[in-house]
Amino acid sequence: RVLQLMNLTDSRLAQAGNEKLELAMLSFFEQFRKIYIGDQVQKSSKLYRRLSEVLGLNDETMVLSVFIGKIITNLKYWGRCEPITSKTLQLLNDLSIGYPLQKSCVRKLVKLSAVQFMLNNHTSEHFSFLGINNQSNLTDMRCRTTFYTALGRLLMVDLG
Repeated sequence: RVLQLMNLTDSRLAQAGNEKLELAMLSFFEQFRKIYIGDQVQKSSKLYRRLSEVLGLNDETMVLSVFIGKIITNLKYWGRCEPITSKTLQLLNDLSIGYPLQKSCVRKLVKLSAVQFMLNNHTSEHFSFLGINNQSNLTDMRCRTTFYTALGRLLMVDLG
């Protein structure tokens, strides 16, 4: 239901958005990632069967694509909202770390076209939080650092 709600709210972000709802969705994504994303998860779990039936998300790669889509959407529309930007970047960072049991997950992530878009278009033109002002405050610098650290990790995946 959260993923269905996300589709609805994201389609209306150009008009208006709800900060508390976005933060709640990011918390859901974080918990979902911890429990259902990674090599140790049973791929035949009831959750993946249900996601396939209801949303057409047949495997982990498709779920990761939804995660990255949400990250890009948040960075595009919520760039001036520090709590959402920080939490979104933390999700991206956590996905890019690829704990020892999740290395194949990170490899799947790098192959996604949305991740390739981020790696090729990491400017304020696409991600407004990167160019909010010329007088960078500490929070802006932390957000940039988290963003580029995650992108750097994703670039290094194939190098081992």
